[in-house]
Amino acid sequence: MIQLSTCEDNNAWNEFLEKEKDNQMITIAHNPSLAPILSKTFGYKSQNILMEKGEKIVGVLPAVLFRDRVVSIPHFSYGGPIIDTSENIDVDLDEVFQGRKFEIRSFSKLSAHVYDKKISCVLDVHKSDDAQLMSLKSKLRQKIRKVKKRGYITKIGGLELLDDFYGCYARKMLEFGSPAIGKMFFNNILTDYEYGEVQIAVLYDGDKVIASGMALSYLNFNEVCWSSSDRTYNRFNVHALLCWEMLKSSVEKKHTYFSFGRSTIDSNNHRFKKQWNPLELPIYYNYSEPIGKPIKELSFLSKIWKLQPLKTSVYFGHLISKYIY
Repeated sequence: MIQLSTCEDNNAWNEFLEKEKDNQMITIAHNPSLAPILSKTFGYKSQNILMEKGEKIVGVLPAVLFRDRVVSIPHFSYGGPIIDTSENIDVDLDEVFQGRKFEIRSFSKLSAHVYDKKISCVLDVHKSDDAQLMSLKSKLRQKIRKVKKRGYITKIGGLELLDDFYGCYARKMLEFGSPAIGKMFFNNILTDYEYGEVQIAVLYDGDKVIASGMALSYLNFNEVCWSSSDRTYNRFNVHALLCWEMLKSSVEKKHTYFSFGRSTIDSNNHRFKKQWNPLELPIYYNYSEPIGKPIKELSFLSKIWKLQPLKTSVYFGHLISKYIY
């Protein structure tokens, strides 16, 4: 018999996942510090769930409660239950949530109502920069070597780079026609994230920010969660250089996995990531009930969003991002 409870001991949670990381992929979404950060930023209620058999932890499920829905986990690509591989346990989400509505992001289909248009691209991290570079397609290697010759400056750090990161990110989101998450969220990640690292990388042409990204790590998994570039520099492949600099950092820190995060299948973003010879993992959004077309797929709303100035897009993006995750 499995007992469910809200996690009160992050050390126990982390110890369980530390034992499981060599048996299955544990993502940043399973870091127990994320739910409190999301609660602090957006007003969700942190509700990380422990699954226990007697006194033994046999599973974990990171989650927040938003209105009447349990979500695992908003603003990130993944979530879902991690179950002890030595146990024969099938997770019944309807039983876990006892009739409450849910949205669970996972590498597995866990319900009858699934949205399956997203994919995650993940690289195995090699032992050295040279080995990592040689694992890439020759055309991509040439692009990276060519753009490096342009002499752009790379800075890697934390809170001191937040303004430069966010300015580039917010402009790119407006170009896409999507609401930018408020800067408060990224500030809270930089100050409150535990059990892993947060890293900002910024590329400069002189004093001008031309690309930026933020990566989070947990256990042996590192992911570029948000990245953007100045479109006037696209012809120079600055985004490829940015990703390479962040991948090199993963090599240095001896991570096992480097993730580019989620993409819509067959999108331009997905095609960019395929150049890196990744493992492509389908992401399933498991719902408690049938869903309509996600709001992010309504192209006419994106066209309207693009018409506003950057300043108002940032202001309204902060308000809207609580509901669009």
